[in-house]
Amino acid sequence: MGTIKRTTRRVAGKTKEVIAEVVGDGKLQEEAKAEQRKIEDEDKDPSKLNPLGNLHRLT
Repeated sequence: MGTIKRTTRRVAGKTKEVIAEVVGDGKLQEEAKAEQRKIEDEDKDPSKLNPLGNLHRLT
């Protein structure tokens, strides 16, 4: 997944979480946290298109 797309998804998830917190919607807040965890898990797993995974972070 591209850096821009990944960053956009993170910002959207965090925005959703903040809005849910302000509104007081616990279900929406949990949904936003689940999406953020999914994005973090995807970042940890090497992509099929990028066999070197997060190797760039070591340099």
